[in-house]
Amino acid sequence: MSATEPKLKNKSAPGGLMSHILREPLVHFLAMAGVLFLIQALFATDERDIIVVDAQTQKFLFKQEEELQLRPLTEEEKADIVSNFIEEEILVREAVKRGFSDSSRIRALLLQNMRFFIAGDISEPSEDELRAYFQANQDIFESPPSVDFDHVMYEAGNTVPAGVLDQLRAGVDPTTLGDADLSFGRSIRFMTQTRIAQAFGPDAALDVIAASADSDDWHGPFMTPSGSTHFLRVIQRHPKRLPDFETARDWISTRWLADQSRAMLDQEIEAVAPDYKIEVEPVQEDVPGA
Repeated sequence: MSATEPKLKNKSAPGGLMSHILREPLVHFLAMAGVLFLIQALFATDERDIIVVDAQTQKFLFKQEEELQLRPLTEEEKADIVSNFIEEEILVREAVKRGFSDSSRIRALLLQNMRFFIAGDISEPSEDELRAYFQANQDIFESPPSVDFDHVMYEAGNTVPAGVLDQLRAGVDPTTLGDADLSFGRSIRFMTQTRIAQAFGPDAALDVIAASADSDDWHGPFMTPSGSTHFLRVIQRHPKRLPDFETARDWISTRWLADQSRAMLDQEIEAVAPDYKIEVEPVQEDVPGA
C-alpha cells in the first residue's frame, strides 16, 4: 500500500465499533422506547381504587372490641379487625359497581346484598356433613359460662335512696325497691361476660364480674354509661355446656352454611383484591397524661 492510498476504518477498533452501533436505526428505536418507558413509569397514575384505613378508624374499632372483651387486644386481634374492615370496604365498593346501590345506600344492606350474591347458591348440607361438622367444631357450639341475677334498677336522674344495699342484704323484698326495668325486668338470665359488658358498659361490667365471682350476696351500686344505677345478686351460675346434636341441629346447619359462605367470600375477595390499593396508617399508642 502506497503512502498516498487512503486507509480503511477498522470497525473492530473500540471507537469505530461504537460509532457504527450508534448509527444503527434499531439502536435509536430501542433508546427512544426506553426513554418513553421510563417517563411512563415515573408519571403514570395508579388507577386502582384506594382504600385508606386511617388511625382514627382503627382506634375506634379497637376500642369497641376491647369494651366487649374487657381487656386489651392482641396485635393479632387488631390485625384481624383491620382485615375485616378492608374486606367490608371492598365488598361495599364491589356492590356499588354491580348495581346494588340502586336498592339501598345503607352500608349494612349493601354488604348483605353482596354476600348473598356471592354465596346465594350453596346447597343444604346432608345429615352426615352436619354430624361431621359438629364433631370437628364442638368448641364453637359450647355455650360460655353465664350467670342469672336478681336485679334492682334506678333510672338515670332518679335519686337512689340511702341504704338500699343494706336493705337488700337484710332481706327486704327486692320487688319493693327500684324502678321498672323494661329491658331486663327483675331478673336477668344467662348473662355471659359479653352480655354483661353490653348491658352495663366496660367499667361497671368489670366490677359486676368481680363482685359476683364467688359471692351470692347483693352487690352495688353499679352505674352504667347511660346513668342508670343497678344492684345485683347471683341466683345461679351456669358452667359452659355442649348441647346434643339434635338440640343444636338448626344452629349447626346455620354455622355450616356460614362457613361455606365464608369460603366463597374469601375466593371473591382474593379475585378482586388486586383492583384495590390498600393504605393502613400506623397507629400511635396514646400516652397517659399526654
